[in-house]
Amino acid sequence: MSTIRPRRGPAAGILLAAVVLAVLAAIGLVACGSSASTTASPSASAAAGPITVTDGAGQTVTLRQPATRIVSLAPANTEIAYAVGAGDKMVAGTSYDDYPAAAKSLPKVGDFANPSVEKIASFNPDLVLAAGGIQASLRSKLEQLGMQVYVVDPTTYGGVMTDVTNVGKLAGTSAQAQQVVDTMQKAQADVQAKVGSLAKVTTFIEIYSKPLMTAGKGTFIDDMITLAGGTNIGAAAGTGFPSFSSEVLFKDDPAVYIADSGSMSDPGAISKRPGFSNLTAVKDGHVYVIEDNLIARPGPRLCEGLQELARMIHPEAYAGQ
Repeated sequence: MSTIRPRRGPAAGILLAAVVLAVLAAIGLVACGSSASTTASPSASAAAGPITVTDGAGQTVTLRQPATRIVSLAPANTEIAYAVGAGDKMVAGTSYDDYPAAAKSLPKVGDFANPSVEKIASFNPDLVLAAGGIQASLRSKLEQLGMQVYVVDPTTYGGVMTDVTNVGKLAGTSAQAQQVVDTMQKAQADVQAKVGSLAKVTTFIEIYSKPLMTAGKGTFIDDMITLAGGTNIGAAAGTGFPSFSSEVLFKDDPAVYIADSGSMSDPGAISKRPGFSNLTAVKDGHVYVIEDNLIARPGPRLCEGLQELARMIHPEAYAGQ
């Protein structure tokens, strides 16, 4: 999950960051290049010996053998673990973990923003799947207690596939992880075949409505908009998930407006908002709502989100389907 950098004063910024992190956490199996890279030994089976990968924070993570007790500190990480076939190795997650259904019954170590180090340690994990951003300071605390930590913090759609591959290696389930990656790659190839040659369409994506926030450059959501045939106007607002003024929105006047919706984000009637009736996207009927879990959690379901984004940005490419 990318770092949030609200452009406000210190107190307001802290509050806003907390709100957005909660939204995005509630939003971090399979249906359909990142800062992380793989440097694993040829085989990640139980008999292969040490397993070494490089995580999303650029740190080397080495296990003597595949993990058997995994704690996840983000919903997306939990989804990845189950998707690669490591569900039976999961011993704890966070209060936001709700997919797949089995994740709901996992013991909890706290929420995304405030997991308990003591609670994590009580499960005696041989692998902790953490996130970047607000969880960055947790790493040293956990490592001081002897825990191995892999940080999932992709900045591209491809980076999510790298994390899936790496978690599979660390869990000793590389074959199933590859199946997940194959599905994600196929979704990307299918989308590119449909929209790759079409003109880019100016697109705005709403992550949160009050205050208005979007996905900026250096995020996997920005990358997905590009892959889906759009030009993300939010990229000009900065990195991470910046605030975006309605004045700039009206000036940039996107052709497509997409808002996420979930348990903590309800866009309501977008066209009824003051001034929004003048947007080209509203006039042309190109305002869409997408399930937040499909675009805001850097996990396997992004393949579904990518396909949905492509349908919204280039509906003409999917006519009759």
